[in-house]
Amino acid sequence: QNGSPVVPNKPTTIIMLAQARRAQSTLVKRFDVKKFKSLLETKSVGRSIKYVDITTSTMDEADKFLKDGCNSGAVVLADSQTDGRGRNQRPWLSSSGENLYVSFILRTNTIREVVSLNFAAPLAIALAAEGTGGVKGSRIKWPNDVWVGRRKMAGVLLNTVAQAGPSGAKISVNLGIGINVNQDMDEVKQSLCENGGNVATSIYMENGRKPIEREVLLADLCKRLEGLMSMEWNDLMDKYKNYDMLLGKEIVVMPNKKEDPSTYYYAKAIEYSADGYLVVEPAKDSKRVTLSAEEVSIRPEPIEKEKD
Repeated sequence: QNGSPVVPNKPTTIIMLAQARRAQSTLVKRFDVKKFKSLLETKSVGRSIKYVDITTSTMDEADKFLKDGCNSGAVVLADSQTDGRGRNQRPWLSSSGENLYVSFILRTNTIREVVSLNFAAPLAIALAAEGTGGVKGSRIKWPNDVWVGRRKMAGVLLNTVAQAGPSGAKISVNLGIGINVNQDMDEVKQSLCENGGNVATSIYMENGRKPIEREVLLADLCKRLEGLMSMEWNDLMDKYKNYDMLLGKEIVVMPNKKEDPSTYYYAKAIEYSADGYLVVEPAKDSKRVTLSAEEVSIRPEPIEKEKD
């Protein structure tokens, strides 16, 4: 799952230096599992927790935990990741002791419940960042990011596994969440030279540089996620749209995950379908298009025209 974005083609040694510098920060503190459990107000989400100091990715740890037969609502938490990743296997810088790197293991009965999780997870992050973190102006960029202004603060990665059970098939969800909590993004920008830090932010950077206890934030996130998971679809979407940053806006669509800017096109975001897809109306064609796995970027990102 996500942390602060790694700038492509930057030397690994620079990234390691950035991590070492942040490790000396007074904000760095080992996650207190006992304190987190004492703050929890849920029935199932977060009640079972596996904590590791360092791992490749909490998604990997969650897959192992799932095979061991953990309960639905179980959480895997790491203080640091060596191979954190976002959508499309993009690498992510996961510094130690400052942010939240968690994976929730959730068992669902229907595809609709999985679709609902795609909307409930980023909404839970936005609400927790606002309530516990003191962040104003959090917005959700479909399908899996939480932004403040023009900068990304958190991300979600959702994987599913179908499993047979005594009462029928179940869909197990590995829900990875990464939230930049107490990370000083100015340090990231300095460490990764001229291109780093301009696309990411943290709760700390957005709330007036006030450190947040990660235990309190995670407990709040668990409570909000559990509550949103129990909501009816229409109620969930009404709440989601209060934080949505796409609907009614002109956006840039990057089709089929292509990195070639010549394939991008402008469109207006119209609505979300009952299947959780984004319906858009291309600027050059009034025929609406339903987007599923495509990447969506907010205008005013420029489009490079194809050369003749």
